[in-house]
Amino acid sequence: MRPRLWSVLTPLVLALGFVHCHEGVGLDGDLVGGACRDSRDCVERCLRGGDYPGGTCTVECRDDGDCPRGTYCIDKSGGVCLLDCYDRHDCRRGYACSNQRRRGHSGRTRVCIDD
Repeated sequence: MRPRLWSVLTPLVLALGFVHCHEGVGLDGDLVGGACRDSRDCVERCLRGGDYPGGTCTVECRDDGDCPRGTYCIDKSGGVCLLDCYDRHDCRRGYACSNQRRRGHSGRTRVCIDD
């Protein structure tokens, strides 16, 4: 019976070894906040140029409810989630902690973006 068990488990174990592990949210996050060259580096979307030096991984949003914890929905690039911050030290090199207009909510909030 053991050989049969291994014949079932071995492909499963090998398949799990090739599953991409997401880093999530943060300065190295592949969901929101990490650097990227193109969207293959991110879970959903890579924004490049202008406001996003070195690229940044993000997800699209209509309001904060679409964003993971630690991010806000900002009214840029069609609505994107960006890392929240207190000052520039909370952001990657080349980014500022800038007061930006929120999307789907009134007011502004501080997020990591090149200003």
